[in-house]
Amino acid sequence: IDISKKGNKMKHLMLLTCALCALVSGVWAETTVGTADQKSLDMVIYNNDRALVRDTRAVSMGAGQNDIAFADISDQIIPASVVLNGRDITFLENNFNFDVLSYESLLHKSVGNTVTAQLMNPKTGAWEITPAELLAVNGMSPILKINDKVDASYPGQIVFNTIPQNLRVRPTLVMSVATPKAGKRDLTLGYLTRGLSWNANYVAQLAPDNQTMSLTGWVSLTNASQTAFRNVKLQVVAGDLHLVEPVMPMMYKTARMEMSNFADTMRTADMSEEGVGDYHLYTLPRKTDILPNQTKQVSLLSATGVKVKKTYTFENQLTPPEQVENVKPTISLSFVNEKKNHLGIALPRGIVRLYQADKQGEFVFVGEDNIGHTGNLEQVRLNMGQAFDISATVKRIKHEQRKQGNTRITDDTYHITIKNGTKETVSVQIKETFGVPGVSAWKITSETKQSERKQNVSARWALSVPAEGEADLTYSVQIVK
Repeated sequence: IDISKKGNKMKHLMLLTCALCALVSGVWAETTVGTADQKSLDMVIYNNDRALVRDTRAVSMGAGQNDIAFADISDQIIPASVVLNGRDITFLENNFNFDVLSYESLLHKSVGNTVTAQLMNPKTGAWEITPAELLAVNGMSPILKINDKVDASYPGQIVFNTIPQNLRVRPTLVMSVATPKAGKRDLTLGYLTRGLSWNANYVAQLAPDNQTMSLTGWVSLTNASQTAFRNVKLQVVAGDLHLVEPVMPMMYKTARMEMSNFADTMRTADMSEEGVGDYHLYTLPRKTDILPNQTKQVSLLSATGVKVKKTYTFENQLTPPEQVENVKPTISLSFVNEKKNHLGIALPRGIVRLYQADKQGEFVFVGEDNIGHTGNLEQVRLNMGQAFDISATVKRIKHEQRKQGNTRITDDTYHITIKNGTKETVSVQIKETFGVPGVSAWKITSETKQSERKQNVSARWALSVPAEGEADLTYSVQIVK
């Protein structure tokens, strides 16, 4: 509340008075608000095991202090991140109760209380029921006092008469707030949680002519928590946030995750994308459910007619001391992420899996590669493996060395023949790095095909090799050390 504004000073004093009265007068009954009271649920999931949850629920409040138990929140909540917003409230404290109901917790919390000991009579099959005092727990074995005798190995069953105080059926966040006026109002609980993450995956289908492809992007959401989030307005953020891990981990228990994978088939609309600061925000146009221990996929993008260029690259493979044959190039597929190429949306990092149709029109898996975060107008290059029908033969036909003072000069000449066994003309690149540590200078002294110098470190030649034919390159390089 801005107390500098007219009328807000009195309201602020009233809220503080309610808060002080609440602290003096003792304990209030809790008001539990569950998912039935939920008005809306928004979630923003980040790449690195973090999610922001904004949970709005309708709460009936009395004047003074109210202890509000938010049930069905994430069991992996970060309590220090909690924010509570609502009309005319003053925040007092919050308590995250993660000591949940189990046989072990019931045993330990019931020490000193009266329980019921049950033992079946083997002859009659009837249960013999006896009151007992739970004195202690040795591991998971109760130590009971029955009829003034102590039994440390009771063979029967223990029945608990009450649920101990502060033992919850599920993890619960209890918020203590004060308000000057009774009534029903909407409270928005915001918090960060672990256990939720996402990553991008892509499927590319390459056309038979290697000129175009279709590209489908999926957002894979993983809920490793034990909490179900239903009817969620979902957003995901691409980018690397700086996070500081706490010194002490939270002492909660998480069941082993059993993953159930499925594809969300409702692809009538892809996710919309916008820049937020230095990150990119993607919004699902419809609400969805994110269930415990589940991985699900929602559509990120769908594009067809994306122009691609297929290239065969020999990188630092063709400078041998002697002749070598049958050197295989790396196959790469490149495309520009731009609107005129039917893309232009910021692409989150992920794995691209490539398929291509055979003669019968059936798609065959032909490789996969990772891409990094790729913005608009940036180029993507995918490594598809090594070529089968394209090879190089290279021979060093000249090698001379001489010294000039403290420097050593080497002159080498290489002859390269590229063979293409396919039925189509292919583009081949040869990249050689000469500017390595220890080399003070280098230059190409002669060449049969014009090269391109890259960052004063390497030379690159581009060759077009005809179908079922050959192409040659001869060049000389001088290296000064």
